Amino acid sequence: MVLQAHPLDDSYNMAVLGAVTAPLGGIGAGYALHRFYPDGHPPAELLSRCEHLVVVAPTWWGAMPAIVLEWIQHELGPWIDAGASRSTSPLRSVDRLSIVTSHGSSKLVNMLQGEPGRHLWKRSVLPLCAPDATFDWIALYKIDRLGLGEREAFLRQVEEQIGAVVANRSANRVTSR
Repeated sequence: MVLQAHPLDDSYNMAVLGAVTAPLGGIGAGYALHRFYPDGHPPAELLSRCEHLVVVAPTWWGAMPAIVLEWIQHELGPWIDAGASRSTSPLRSVDRLSIVTSHGSSKLVNMLQGEPGRHLWKRSVLPLCAPDATFDWIALYKIDRLGLGEREAFLRQVEEQIGAVVANRSANRVTSR
């Protein structure tokens, strides 16, 4: 399942989405795509069947877009804040959580700010996933100061990383049959 959040269709984030989905179609991996803009919040039942959740969204002013934070609060809040049993979490089938994001500031500035976006996903959302689920934080820093070549290199990195994960998952399925 790929979730994407950016209000503009001609944004760099759409190019990042293309880099995420390119290897999925290329190796025949089945996936669902849900865009927060214009589709709104994805229904929790969509998530209850996915094994790998990829979220593609920029980091603005140290945080994910408000629509993503609202979704986390609305759909996952009972498990994060209200003590609902993790065995009933809509993410209990997710064994890999990958966040692909971009930041206007440097990695150092993000670290000094406490990396709030990364910690939200890793500390609050990842525990709602399957036991021993893995976490990927794929981030481009200083996007406002990078040239075209550096932004294109990040797109290739994203495509390679997501492609490697999916290819490995496919290979494991074949050998376990």
